Amino acid sequence: MARKSSRANPPTPRSGSGPRDIAAGLAVATAGGVVFVAGADAGIAEAAGAGSRSGAAAWLCTLLGYAGFVSGAVALVWTDLRTHTLPNRTVAAVALWTAGALTLASVSLGDWRAVAESWGAAIAAGLVGVLGWRASRGALGGGDVKLLPAAVFAAVWAADTGARAFAVALFLLLLATAVGLTGIVARARSRRELPAGPAIVSAALGTVALAPVLAA
Repeated sequence: MARKSSRANPPTPRSGSGPRDIAAGLAVATAGGVVFVAGADAGIAEAAGAGSRSGAAAWLCTLLGYAGFVSGAVALVWTDLRTHTLPNRTVAAVALWTAGALTLASVSLGDWRAVAESWGAAIAAGLVGVLGWRASRGALGGGDVKLLPAAVFAAVWAADTGARAFAVALFLLLLATAVGLTGIVARARSRRELPAGPAIVSAALGTVALAPVLAA
């Protein structure tokens, strides 16, 4: 994973956008559209069927939450691929928007268990990320650590009650797979730095997309 450079010594962005960067951006945007629909449906199917005001509010908050997450994720992946950095302001905006909107969706339904489990998983992910950052001596970037809780929150919230532990396990499996593939590609291209942002985002999107399967 990449060492995120400090502001005092910013990385030099690559000039222009190569075909691989464009293809990666389009792939993430396409996956995001699929996940946006899948996540919205998985998270509020029962509430929408009820046709109540609380159900409508939950539906709207879910749409806004995942729309913000996907949009921000595309921007972060694009930036990480080009500069090997994850801007703090963008990460913070994505995290606050996603967690805030999805929390409101659960509160409007009185589903406090979803709030507790999603926030618990996100906090745990943040602590693990900090420990990994300290242990790796900078190999895991600070931006990656800040993005991880938001990604876990979005992934876990989409799962039904009783399936959120499986969602965490699935997220970790997908993350390990994505990191492994990223490492193989980097080694093949003789690069030492690994942008971890795309791997984290891919794991979150994949978990949300498979939420209906976890509920089955």
